[in-house]
Order: sequence, then C-alpha cells, then structure tokens
Amino acid sequence: MALILLIALMSSNKLFYFSALAMKRLFISVLVLASTLSSYAQKSFILQHQPKNGFFAVNGGISLPTGKYAMCSTKDPQAGLASQGTMMSLSGGYRVAGPVGLMARAEVFRNRIEEEALLDGLYRLQGDTWTANSGYWAVTSITAGPYVNIPIGRWALQVRATAGQAKAVCPTTTLKGRFLDIPMSIETAEGRATGRSYNGGLSLQYRLGRSTAFRINTDYTRADFTFNDMKTATSSGIGQGQTTVMDSFKPISVLNISAGITILFGNRQRVF
Repeated sequence: MALILLIALMSSNKLFYFSALAMKRLFISVLVLASTLSSYAQKSFILQHQPKNGFFAVNGGISLPTGKYAMCSTKDPQAGLASQGTMMSLSGGYRVAGPVGLMARAEVFRNRIEEEALLDGLYRLQGDTWTANSGYWAVTSITAGPYVNIPIGRWALQVRATAGQAKAVCPTTTLKGRFLDIPMSIETAEGRATGRSYNGGLSLQYRLGRSTAFRINTDYTRADFTFNDMKTATSSGIGQGQTTVMDSFKPISVLNISAGITILFGNRQRVF
C-alpha cells in the first residue's frame, strides 16, 4: 500500500513539473508575442505620425506606346511603329505648403520599332524577298512641377503634373531586298530632335521604415518632335542611287508603369 502511495506521489510530482514547465513556456511565448506586437504598433505609430518633407525616388518598369506612336502603319507619316519597351526615372521633391510640393523628374524610355511594319508600305512583286532592320526609339526628358502628397497611415498617394524639355532619337532603318531581280536597299539615317514634354502621374507608396518606402507608379508622358533634314538613301545593284531629304513630325506618347524605392528626408514633426 505504501509503495502504491509513493508511486502515485511521484507521478503527481512529475505531472506538476511538466505542467509548470508548459505554463512557463506558454508565458514566455505570450510575452514575446506581446513584445513583438507592441514594437510593431510603436513603429506603425511613428511612421504614421512622422511624415517627411522631401523624397528621392528611383523607378524602373515597362513603357507602353499609345496613340500614333504605337500605330504600325507606314501609310500615316506620323506613325511611330513603336512596340513595348523599358523605362527608368529619377525624381525628387519637397513639400512647401501642407500636402503640396514642388518636384523635378528625369525620365528615359526606349521602344523598339516594329520591323515588319516597315515593310507594309513597300511595293513588292510576287516572289520578291525583303528584310527590315532597325533599332530603338530613345526619349529622354527633364520636367518639373507641383505634386500633392496625401498620407493614409503608412500609405501615401502622390498626384503630380510636370512639364519641361525632351530629346528624342529616331533610329536608323534599313530595308534590303530585290526588285525585278535587282538588289536594292533603302536606308533612313538616324534623326535627333528636341521638344516640349508633359507628364502626369500617380504613385502609391508604402513606408518600410523611417526613411525608406516602396512605391508603384503610373505615368503618361507626351512630347511632339520635328525631325529636320532626315536623309533617305536608295541604292541598287546597277550603280544608280539617290538621296532625299525631308522633315518628319512625330507625336510621341507613352504610358509607363514602374516600381521602385523612395528615400525620405526632412521631418515635418516629431511625436517624441
């Protein structure tokens, strides 16, 4: 009987020990979780109530041609024959009155010319074989203007409108083939032009830390260019060739979608 009582007592002590150990681990887990939640809540409070005055942003993404810039028909002299490309932008701004600030923006985008579209307007006889070769449109712009920054907790919405100067490079295009068994080539030299550029955009930004944020952007950029004295040289296998010079007006517009990192600076107010 005494032995049974001793075994029962030992079992009870072991059960109590393991129960106490489990309670201790649960208590520690609750403390760690509470500390983590408290730290996150404190960080969120700081980021929500300590907005920054200025920003620098670096973004990269895709460039989608619109309007006549995207038209793939040589029948329209203003068609750009442009396809989807890439873009990159650098921007910086500073708030000057409440949510309103002033910013500057540099942007570059490249769009390849649809080479097959270059052959659409070419007169060819049955059996003639022609090939087209070209490069990329390259447009660089520097613009400035106002923006409005609307904070929503750790999120922020930015609306902007800028204007400035842009430079465009129209690539060299070359067509080669045969006409009545005579080898021929048509080459239009590279063209360069400058013009006014206009940009409107929208960004959604999320605060990652006190001085960093992640943002996604959508921008519409428009610029009109007149390429003066563009030379087109035509040559054939029988030694005859000619060169023509002409001006070309090209309206260029794109919708750019990008993402990037923002560096924030300049405390507007401190909460502690």
